[in-house]
Amino acid sequence: MTGSEDIMFILTKEDVIACAREMGIAEEAITDDVLYHIRKGIQSGLENCTDVVKAAIRYALKEVEK
Repeated sequence: MTGSEDIMFILTKEDVIACAREMGIAEEAITDDVLYHIRKGIQSGLENCTDVVKAAIRYALKEVEK
């Protein structure tokens, strides 16, 4: 079983609704179908996230060295 300390990123329905509100979109517009498409889009965007992770590692190491 994976501990919560092993999880690096979580996006909840509440997070999506909060973003929608910031965009002026009503909570009611965020249906299960919309959430499904958001999930698929994010998964697709993260398929090749190794470059982002590597950049974050480089950044974090520089910050820690300061």
